[in-house]
Amino acid sequence: MSGEPIAITGISCRFPGGISSPQSFWEFVLNGGDAIRPVPDERKSLWKPWPAGGDFPEWGGFVDEIDRFDAAFFNISPREARHIDPQQRILLELAWEALE
Repeated sequence: MSGEPIAITGISCRFPGGISSPQSFWEFVLNGGDAIRPVPDERKSLWKPWPAGGDFPEWGGFVDEIDRFDAAFFNISPREARHIDPQQRILLELAWEALE
């Protein structure tokens, strides 16, 4: 079976810099894009309290709209959705997009 061909039938992605499709990712790479930016103020509030003596990061790569998860679409209660890690919510969305 190792010689059997495979077919990629769906793909989806989300990266820092507003990249939300394979096409936009490819254009970003071809144009030499840089998704590193100053830490947004709304993200700083999520990191408080910062460890004593630690330097607060000033720059990073941030995926936009992590707070726009449609819990009802996935039949998840809003209360439960608040406790799901944002990375897991994004994984659900991307899996759906790839299968769609």
